[in-house]
Amino acid sequence: MAFTPETIVIVIAAGLFCGFLNTVASSGSAVSLPVLMSVGLHAVAANATNRVPVLVGALAATVGLAREGAIPWKRALIVAAPLTLGAAVGALLSELMPSHDLRLAIVAAVVVALILVLTKLKNLLTSASDSDVRLDWKPMSLLFIVGIWTGFIVLDSGTYMLLVLVLTCGITLVEANAIKNLATLTTTVVAMAIFAAHQSIDWKTGGIMALGSVAGGLLGARLAISEQARRWIVGLLVVVIVGELIHLGMGYYASIDA
Repeated sequence: MAFTPETIVIVIAAGLFCGFLNTVASSGSAVSLPVLMSVGLHAVAANATNRVPVLVGALAATVGLAREGAIPWKRALIVAAPLTLGAAVGALLSELMPSHDLRLAIVAAVVVALILVLTKLKNLLTSASDSDVRLDWKPMSLLFIVGIWTGFIVLDSGTYMLLVLVLTCGITLVEANAIKNLATLTTTVVAMAIFAAHQSIDWKTGGIMALGSVAGGLLGARLAISEQARRWIVGLLVVVIVGELIHLGMGYYASIDA
């Protein structure tokens, strides 16, 4: 695929926003996926290629958070296990249904995420104390299901991770956000390995977008550990999810008119 200088700038900028949003809140793929499709990738290739900037951004964010001592490693690895296993299942399902139209499923997932965030806004802002943490079979099962969605199509997976970690596991929001970034790293590695084996990734396009994702991940890591992180995280979640709904709705009605 040939790239003009303008296209390269757009792809890098999309990667920056993707890495930043995924680190501070979630839904960075709401920016990167449409851009990947607009530069000529079909939906299957865009879904697979999108994992490259997601991986690089998650790696940069994890390194930044680790340097600040913000990652509770033992708890994070426990949480990452069911998510990563589920991601492998989801990526395999995605490859088995390459021509399936996911538009309605994506819209439904985004609507549910928005409803949960808005109705549980106070819970997310106040969060929970460490003494309330629960990592029994129920949250582990929910995390496995979230992992399947993460591998299938990463859009909004960070939102669902945060909701389960805070509302079901009882982990504080700032800590949950740090754990989410590590889990995004492990789940994306597994999903990418499966997509790469099926030759679904456009490495050139993904590599260019990853340049911006590194910067976005590092910038997001600084904000994620700030004192106002809770309000920033929740606020960005609401803004980005509403933006997704508008974008997806416009695309849906455009396809009907066509």
